[in-house]
Amino acid sequence: MDLSHYLHMQLRLEGKCPAGDDRLRQVEIVPDEDMPLMLIAQLADDQMIAYYDEALPSELHTELVKRMQYVTFPKIESLLDLLKSKEFSFEVGHYKTYIFPEQYSSFKDETVISYSKHDPKVKAPSFDGFPEQVYAIEQAGKIVSVCVSSRENDFCGEAWVFTDVRYRHQGFAKKVVSAWAKVLLSERKIPFYSHKMENIASANLANRLGLDPVFEEIVISYANV
Repeated sequence: MDLSHYLHMQLRLEGKCPAGDDRLRQVEIVPDEDMPLMLIAQLADDQMIAYYDEALPSELHTELVKRMQYVTFPKIESLLDLLKSKEFSFEVGHYKTYIFPEQYSSFKDETVISYSKHDPKVKAPSFDGFPEQVYAIEQAGKIVSVCVSSRENDFCGEAWVFTDVRYRHQGFAKKVVSAWAKVLLSERKIPFYSHKMENIASANLANRLGLDPVFEEIVISYANV
């Protein structure tokens, strides 16, 4: 699959899609996902793609496109300087996204149990907006590590994983994420795993899982002021 398709699939999970060559449009309201001012993605094959909020003024869009010609990912200072000169308030996030190798289709570990998110043992209010199934490990009758799709549609899903601090460094997160990925692969969906670049724990988990990186992404968001 062309690596750009993975980027577009994840954008669709976030309720966005390209509109024209380089504009981005909100097509669905997704909790905790706002329209970015701009995003720049560096694919694993070194191709760089930029998208801009379709609501940006044409003049600013044109200036940003011109400056993008001289950007070397992840150095985007010239873009940020332009936005500052236009008195935009913004925030910048840097993320990395991976997919799971096909070998996860055969993962098996009987310590991982599939629960309904409504099960009394599943103690996380944020699961209310998540898909139905939660993949978890119990210790002494208590769920201590979980993985669930933070977002999922008919084509792909994105992992959200949490392990109780008292039970970390025991391989539980790796097991629950692997079980989650196996189910998505069995449904012929793409399982995505993403993290902020500064989240070292999540980056280490991706490394232990042996995931395949597909793109890095810098998102320039409108600041909440």
